[in-house]
Amino acid sequence: MLTVVGVVLALAGLAAFLVLQGLDEADKWSSVLSLFFTVAGFALALAGFVTRGPAQSADHAVTGGSLHQVRNVAGDVVITAGDGGTGTPPTAAPTEGQGGGTQSAHGARTAGDLHQIDGVGGAVRIEPPTPDSAS
Repeated sequence: MLTVVGVVLALAGLAAFLVLQGLDEADKWSSVLSLFFTVAGFALALAGFVTRGPAQSADHAVTGGSLHQVRNVAGDVVITAGDGGTGTPPTAAPTEGQGGGTQSAHGARTAGDLHQIDGVGGAVRIEPPTPDSAS
């Protein structure tokens, strides 16, 4: 809330300053200010692009089965598929993850298992349900 008030006050102050300068001077000031805002926006966009890793999604997921997200695992991953919601969680033998990135799934809906796997340094196996998992 305090940030919004500060931004509104800063914009009001800038508008008042430009009005007091007159049309020609305000045009010159706006050209200079737009250069700095453009450079700042480009720097922020570049910083966001460089620091953000690739992403996986599963936000708001409604599944009829299991939902598995696996990311940046240096070892092997074994996922045993479930039977409509009672599935076994994935088991992984990671030695050391690579880090970075995010996982999400904005508004996803599934009627069965959803697997999102990224950055696994070993083998990935997705196995069918075992007779024991049906109980």
